[in-house]
Amino acid sequence: MATRPAIPNRSSASRPAGPPLQSTPTTLISASATLVGGYPITLGPKSIIQIRAHLSSAHGPLTIGEACIISERTSIGALSPPPQSPDASPAPPTGTTLGPCVLIESGAVVEASSVGAYTIVESGAKVGRDAKIGTGCKISSGVELGEGAVVEDGVVVWGSGWGKWRSEGKGKSLDPLAVRRAWVGEMLEVLRRGWTGK
Repeated sequence: MATRPAIPNRSSASRPAGPPLQSTPTTLISASATLVGGYPITLGPKSIIQIRAHLSSAHGPLTIGEACIISERTSIGALSPPPQSPDASPAPPTGTTLGPCVLIESGAVVEASSVGAYTIVESGAKVGRDAKIGTGCKISSGVELGEGAVVEDGVVVWGSGWGKWRSEGKGKSLDPLAVRRAWVGEMLEVLRRGWTGK
């Protein structure tokens, strides 16, 4: 009787050497995701890092909160060193922190210093270095936010660049943040069941 070939382990424990990584057993990291850099990468519990996601701590630490979904072909973390003037000392490292339950969709690039809880960055959106994105925001597909952009809590950004902004849900009976929490929780469970079969 022929033996069945072993299924490759897709857990973070089997990853090749790279940046210092801190994660939990409930964090799922695709074997084809890349983690690069010299600063620590911290992944919160129940977070999912999908195929070909690129996590970079080359220019500062990277922290991804609890129950985040990092979709395929995304890039999280600073891609280039911080700018500095010729006569200045080297700039301090700038890290990236994603709050809990953040959804980064396919092909998005996030170099922001902070992204608040329950924020969605849609497919193909680009968030520049040192940007600060508040809680419960939505950065729509194809939007490019420049370096140092500040987006207040509950704001939807769509159109090109700094174009169109609107506050979400002020004075309405339906709480958009509660809806977003429920949706992210549901998506997390669907992805986890699909990936682990449980």
